[in-house]
Amino acid sequence: MADKAKPAPKPVDKDAENRKDIIRTIKGPVMERLLEMVPVFRSHEDPYATIMATPDLLYACLQLIKTKREKFQDLLVDSVGNPVTVDDMPLRCERSLDQIVGMVVRSGTKAYSDHRWGSAGDQAPKPQISPQTKSLLEKLTGLVRGKWSESEQPKPSLTQGDRFYSAIKDYLDYDWQVPLIPYFAELPVKLITEMGRGVTTLRTPEGIAALADIGRHSMDSARKILSDSMMREMLDTQPLAAKGVAFLGKDRYEFLHGAVYEKMGEKFWEVCVDCDRLEAMEVQNAKDLEQMADWLHLISGETINQIITFLQFHQIPIFLGIAQEKLGEEKFNEIFGPPGNKKLIKMFCEKTSRTPLDPADPLEDLRRRLPDVFGAYMRAPADFEKGL
Repeated sequence: MADKAKPAPKPVDKDAENRKDIIRTIKGPVMERLLEMVPVFRSHEDPYATIMATPDLLYACLQLIKTKREKFQDLLVDSVGNPVTVDDMPLRCERSLDQIVGMVVRSGTKAYSDHRWGSAGDQAPKPQISPQTKSLLEKLTGLVRGKWSESEQPKPSLTQGDRFYSAIKDYLDYDWQVPLIPYFAELPVKLITEMGRGVTTLRTPEGIAALADIGRHSMDSARKILSDSMMREMLDTQPLAAKGVAFLGKDRYEFLHGAVYEKMGEKFWEVCVDCDRLEAMEVQNAKDLEQMADWLHLISGETINQIITFLQFHQIPIFLGIAQEKLGEEKFNEIFGPPGNKKLIKMFCEKTSRTPLDPADPLEDLRRRLPDVFGAYMRAPADFEKGL
């Protein structure tokens, strides 16, 4: 009888082999050198697992490897053994250092997720049972398994960590993302799934936390923020403004942004921190707001309302500029900033509106007279407030 033909050997999966080699190198030589450099890691039962599941430790190790590259240079070589000094050039494993860092970031995220929430493969603690009962259960289990194929066995349900990692893993590539992993984990998984890299390119914990808070209350608001390049700037510059932007709504946000952002730049986001100030701004016209743009991030909603009530269009920047100069930053903010001194705000605005001005050049005359108004307050604040 002729011998049966031997099955053809399975083709070697070069990429899988390279990946295994990378993991072996990280767990072996790389970890050993880290332990030599930071001996305290040896106090952990499993230093590798501890580092991978602790974002701050993992980030510190990545930075250590970057700054002490010479201690790892013999591992960073190409296919013929030449040193590789550029992070985007392929190494012997056919991946660049940048790509390996991305692998580590994703592995660290998975380790953090499993540590925080557990994984679908985790087994619940088994209750203690008597030998007789155990024997019976084993027999029943054998009978049941005999009737079901392996593919038909029920799969463990996904944990929150599994869902989080599955949603975010394709958008993690950079070492600077590692300290942000716990903050990304607070985001609604649905938002990560929908917005992908729009979420993982946020660079501050405060910005991610603000987005998470908005997303928990309104997914639509979170989507709008992430899809707007200016509002993304807000999250990286002044994340506390996120609630203000959500408070405004699309139309009023676009109106205020169009009115003053060009003059204010990033200071515009400071304006959006205070909802009372935004409420006062909403009912003003763009020209008035533009006149006070240099001070909007400092003044209160009450200041805006009183200025518009008592002052003429071209008087606004003169009034605010001289007030800031004569009162000084601290006193100016105390009176005109939030929450401010409502009585004094109104008094200063009223006195300015009642000041007789030379009709030939009223603005120049206002510049000449206003310092005396603020000077009178600085000389005797109590008398000024009494109207003396």
